[in-house]
Amino acid sequence: MIEHRQKTFVVTGANTGIGYGTAKALARTGGKVIITARSSDKGEAALTRLKEETGHKNFALQLLDLGDLASIRAAAEALKHEDRIDVLVNNAGLGTAKGGTTKDGFELIMGVNHIGTFAFTEALMPKIRATTRERGEARIINLSSAAHQFARKLDPENLLPEKRGISRDAYSESKMCNLLHAREMARRYGMVGIRAHAVHPGFVNSDFGRKNHFPGAWQALFLLTKPMQITPEKGAKTTLAAALSDDGAWNNGLYWEKEKPATPTLPSDPDRVARAMWDETERLLAEKGFVIEHEEDEDEARFAGQTSSLFPNGL
Repeated sequence: MIEHRQKTFVVTGANTGIGYGTAKALARTGGKVIITARSSDKGEAALTRLKEETGHKNFALQLLDLGDLASIRAAAEALKHEDRIDVLVNNAGLGTAKGGTTKDGFELIMGVNHIGTFAFTEALMPKIRATTRERGEARIINLSSAAHQFARKLDPENLLPEKRGISRDAYSESKMCNLLHAREMARRYGMVGIRAHAVHPGFVNSDFGRKNHFPGAWQALFLLTKPMQITPEKGAKTTLAAALSDDGAWNNGLYWEKEKPATPTLPSDPDRVARAMWDETERLLAEKGFVIEHEEDEDEARFAGQTSSLFPNGL
């Protein structure tokens, strides 16, 4: 088994909040930790703090804006020069209620939280797969949320509806997509050594809740529950469990809460919905000129046609 200090970790949106807490904790493994941030100034400031607080020097910064496909391409191209990527933590996300679109015209919340995350992950897949060939395993961790339970009726063939309810709908649907994305990665890539998991970090007192413009009722809930909210460092523990534990290696496609596998709330036919969501996401990206090229081997081709039996906890 490869020791953690020999691994390379990539954590998106790690200049603050849970991502920062995750990067800080991963530094204790002794491995290389690459953080991403949209802003060079904020990213460099986070890098300086991380080095000072941990004494760990093997950090690096990669600029990445998940709302910009050109930025995703550039970041993935730069990261291809790394020797390996053992663990990708898809932490970055939005919860804003002000609407708007990404630079490529996608609805902002779904465009960043799911479509951007999907595009970045697939753009890195050649390097991740090369890591599995060398080392036998790599992991991809998607930050989902307990809010996914409000999106059981997700229409996978209409991820960007013209009319949507309050912003909670967009956020919860994007978090369901993050969960189903992990499930489908486990099904498609499990036989080549990739382990994909989705995690709910808990109700965390971070910039995510303070800076995103949720509707008034949600802001009130955030303030009322503040005494019960956990720190970003504690919220990162569930991500770390999925990324580093033996359970995360021996199982695939799990949903995690409170540092252990849990049972999510899923659509009635989750395998069909996950496959349809994947196909629709690829179609939306292709319309913008972001075409995903698949690398496939015999084991993967055989496995891709199966309904996964890797989900003992019901994911």
